[in-house]
Amino acid sequence: MKKLIILSALGLTLTAGVNTARAQSTMPRIGIKAGANYMTLGKLETGGASYNYDYRFGFQGGLMADLPLATQLSFMPQVLYTQKGGNVKATVGNTTGEIRTRINYLDVPLLIGFKPSPEVTLFAGPQVAFLLSQASDTYVNGAATANTTSTDGLRKNAIGGNVGVGYNINNNVSLSGNYVFDFDKAANDNAAQSKAKNSGFALSLGYSF
Repeated sequence: MKKLIILSALGLTLTAGVNTARAQSTMPRIGIKAGANYMTLGKLETGGASYNYDYRFGFQGGLMADLPLATQLSFMPQVLYTQKGGNVKATVGNTTGEIRTRINYLDVPLLIGFKPSPEVTLFAGPQVAFLLSQASDTYVNGAATANTTSTDGLRKNAIGGNVGVGYNINNNVSLSGNYVFDFDKAANDNAAQSKAKNSGFALSLGYSF
């Protein structure tokens, strides 16, 4: 009889725990996230020649939300300050020129997350990038020769995509890795720069409340 009572109590405890976990998983949550990215602008075309941008590290951080739609589906919008851009270098004869470009955006990913398990989330969706500022530094043989912060030649917003995976370390802390890419070119309607588009990888740590 005592064993039956103990087993019944244990069963009730486990059932309550599962129900609590399910209730928590369907609760909307908001949080903050921050991390590093590794971005490029693709290709620069000028003077009839094409040059590949190298990747450069940047920062991203902002707000995130997890709004359950169903047992394993969530709407996961974010608002992120994101540093993008890239470095391009070319050598002609004895002269090496380099342009280091940093473009800052306010990214708004509108993601749908699928959760095959409580710890893992697969997500994908569109995002809109709103131009904030930019800085481009020009170097000739290693010496700085020019700097510009004008955004006149850049598109004010761009549509793109965002796909990745997240892992819940515990109930509050999560780690996510994703690939972002723009469908729109970074520059205004300029056929010579049709291949200059932001893309790259990001790794972030998040904290949900």
